[in-house]
Amino acid sequence: MVYIRELAVKGKKYFYLVKNVRLAEGNWQQFKHYLGKSLPAKAELEKTIHDFEEEVRNKTRSKYVYLENHLVEYINKINKQFWERYKKLNPEEQNDFERNFLVVFTYNTNSIEGSTLTLKETYKLLEENIAPKKDYNDIAETKATEKCLNHIKDLKVEFDEKFLLELHQKYFHESKPFIAGKYKRIQNRVAKAKFTPTPPELVPTDMRQFFNDYEKNNKKMHPIETAAWAHWKLEEIHPFQDGNGRIGRLTMNLILHKNNYAMIDIKTKNKQSYYAALEKSDKQNSAEPLARHLVKHFIKQYKNALKK
Repeated sequence: MVYIRELAVKGKKYFYLVKNVRLAEGNWQQFKHYLGKSLPAKAELEKTIHDFEEEVRNKTRSKYVYLENHLVEYINKINKQFWERYKKLNPEEQNDFERNFLVVFTYNTNSIEGSTLTLKETYKLLEENIAPKKDYNDIAETKATEKCLNHIKDLKVEFDEKFLLELHQKYFHESKPFIAGKYKRIQNRVAKAKFTPTPPELVPTDMRQFFNDYEKNNKKMHPIETAAWAHWKLEEIHPFQDGNGRIGRLTMNLILHKNNYAMIDIKTKNKQSYYAALEKSDKQNSAEPLARHLVKHFIKQYKNALKK
């Protein structure tokens, strides 16, 4: 918001336009425009305010699509510093970090979708191969998450439709083999969502467009922006009979990993704000709300990670 500030110096009045812009790390940057020793007429003042706001927008405008330059610089700095700390760990410490992320991510991504396994049970299953007395599908999909994350890290080629279908097949080949690696055949619904997913007969067309758009966006967007866009778009299309949320979160992390960005874990306790960001993206027809939500997760997760 632009406001007018009046300053008095040695009995004389001076008028300025002032606008404060919030930067990353909680800081603010102030922009000023000198009006003169008296306020201009209403019409002239309104034009000056309009021009001043446009000037500030140009100075703070991002070269990216959703995120401002100062925010991009901040998260790039956090990512760089995190990897510097990571590389100082010995191989055993690095493995412990990776395994901890795997367990926690696996628990959260499946718990968001209703898995009955606790964090402790997830740990015992993945680290000690001790299966709890729980639903077989929950156990199979927990173990499948590990395979899918490793598959993402091993990806040497471009992310494409073939790989996405392979990812879905790996996730559900034991728990739901009849839908694994295949696009949906019957229209599905998203609980409490205010949009209708793509009809089954149009999914192949929408997915071809998805990958065409992905190639373009990957060249002009920041990795977190691309990750947010891909996740949101997959949720909007909802191409699979089941597992769209989990495949969306894996795709999000695949894109981050390919661009040397640390992966993001969306915790079950934060699922309501996560769902709200997705819903807001649907409403605005833009991945910006989800991108900003992912930035908050990334900063919280990695700003102080591995600090002694």
